[in-house]
Amino acid sequence: MTLRTIGSGEVITARVYKLHVGYKWANNYEIQATSSITDPEGQLQAIANRLVALEAAIHLNIVLIDRVTISTYAPDSQPYNPDTLASFPYTQLGQRGATGDILPLEACLFVRRNVSFGRDGRLLYRGCLTETDVATTGMRMGLMTSALNSIQNAVNTWSQQGLGQNWRFVLASGLPDPTNIRPVQGLQVSDRVVFKKFNNRYFRRRP
Repeated sequence: MTLRTIGSGEVITARVYKLHVGYKWANNYEIQATSSITDPEGQLQAIANRLVALEAAIHLNIVLIDRVTISTYAPDSQPYNPDTLASFPYTQLGQRGATGDILPLEACLFVRRNVSFGRDGRLLYRGCLTETDVATTGMRMGLMTSALNSIQNAVNTWSQQGLGQNWRFVLASGLPDPTNIRPVQGLQVSDRVVFKKFNNRYFRRRP
């Protein structure tokens, strides 16, 4: 498989890179084509635009969305095939106003990728929260109800269009090709704040 020919049911991966004062991080998504893609270049650009729209809606306006890369699900081939990767540059700031002191990048917004069977997926977003968004109860930090509702409403508004009619989020596993694919039914903002070390960047898809 290459990105020039994407058939119905095939899975691709996308990564959205963010920047803030010298720090760089990314979030990963697995996306399945729900029909054969006849215009891959335009369709992949459209996916990148939709992912940027989602992330801009929940990130603070001090975070810069720098780039989206989209690749085939299978690891890079040997020798390298440039048709397995597409990269789209952006200079899009987040849209949430920073109304209080910004929490460190280790404090992550936790969004569940809900599925019908098995464990839900997790998305941890850095650079989304300020001190006014959270409260500590019972020695545990969580989102204030107002912040939870505001971010969930932004996600719900985005979800009305989602990735477009030819694509859907999935959780996929197996190598080199996915052997288990579970459609994501929705994105649910959790009231939990998850702390994750910033240098924890290694990503390995479970076989």
